[in-house]
Amino acid sequence: MNYENLQLKGGTIRLTKQNMAISLDGIGKGYIVDQGVSTLRNLGFSNVYVEAGGDLMVSGNKESGTPWRRGIRNPRPQKSTKLVTIEVSDTAVATSGDYMQHFSTDFQHHHILDPRSGFSPSELASCTVTAPNVALADGLATATMVLGRDNALELIESMDGCEAYMVDKNLNEFNSTGFFS
Repeated sequence: MNYENLQLKGGTIRLTKQNMAISLDGIGKGYIVDQGVSTLRNLGFSNVYVEAGGDLMVSGNKESGTPWRRGIRNPRPQKSTKLVTIEVSDTAVATSGDYMQHFSTDFQHHHILDPRSGFSPSELASCTVTAPNVALADGLATATMVLGRDNALELIESMDGCEAYMVDKNLNEFNSTGFFS
């Protein structure tokens, strides 16, 4: 890890340390899903559901005419809680959380880093964001993890077409005003 170990020269990218890797999990994955949906729409498909690693974009409705349903994973599945589901149409959904790529069993150290401190944010366990496109939803889901509940809700409430649902480390749930509407 460390951006200084990544060299860009002309059209070549070089990793300078052994065992380094690059992942498209950030907004790159969201961009790819958005482009897939755009391609399908251009080919005449109006009802599509494209998902990549938990980030998705839906267009139109299911064949029955009803909205698509999406379940939101419990960040601590060993602790029984009711599955949260939402109905979506023409909406992107992305979730960031501490549970998929964690480095400690208590989830305090994980793949999301706060650039201000260099450490994993400690307040939230997961953030799900809906937005007009997946690249935006994915970027905002990660940003809300870093910002924490209050700052994240303030940001999301200021953005047209975006909503958020958050779960903190104690499994308390919070959401923006329009998330379940």
